[in-house]
Amino acid sequence: MRTRSAVPVLMLVLASFLAACGGAHAAASDPNKPPPPKTTVAVDSRKTVDVNLYVLSGVRRVRLGLVPGMSTRNFVIPPDLVGTSERLRFAVEVIGTLGHKTIGSERRFESEQDLPARPGDELNLTLY
Repeated sequence: MRTRSAVPVLMLVLASFLAACGGAHAAASDPNKPPPPKTTVAVDSRKTVDVNLYVLSGVRRVRLGLVPGMSTRNFVIPPDLVGTSERLRFAVEVIGTLGHKTIGSERRFESEQDLPARPGDELNLTLY
């Protein structure tokens, strides 16, 4: 009795898998489709404490980065968050000194602000 080798079957399965992955990659990086325009936010912090800046989208909270007290920072907003609505919500989390008695790693959300935004916009946000 003759037994069949599993090698041809495995090669066929592997080739199908690679073709499927290659097709998905090719569709995602279509050279004819221009990349989405960068949407940025310039944050001017007039706070004396450091803060983390977040973009809120539905139930998602995406951290953009740290803004040290009394400084200005620029951030690029992830393209999948821009264009889903006409406005973007920003949340500020205080991470520095919270008062004369509380110093250290205690964190709290202080405020939320929203700004009108479209892909490619350059937003300005001032924190007081």
